[in-house]
Amino acid sequence: MNKQTVYLADAGTHQQLWLRHEVADFLRVGNALWDAGLRAETDSGVTDEGDPWFGFFASESGEVIAHFARIGGNYVAYAPFLNGPLTGCVLSDLVARFLDCCPGRRVADYNSHSTPAA
Repeated sequence: MNKQTVYLADAGTHQQLWLRHEVADFLRVGNALWDAGLRAETDSGVTDEGDPWFGFFASESGEVIAHFARIGGNYVAYAPFLNGPLTGCVLSDLVARFLDCCPGRRVADYNSHSTPAA
């Protein structure tokens, strides 16, 4: 099973709540989590107020890895490793900021750099 089928197995349901380009942004998050060694499943829904949310959850424990929501036209991201929620008007910008804060992402980026020849 490839990584996309693991955390976006229900992409059709997600696209009912999120636009295609927003789901693509969540795919970027899922790829970063996968590269960091986190096996995540996704779920999405709508709050009582009608605001859509999208979450990444640890496959084995069900614990929240990352949670995104669109509230009143703005986006909010939360993860346990953040010092507080991230907010923004453009989801792709918020996802970029989220990925910059993701500890596993920094490790993956660092490990992907080649070392100069001696």
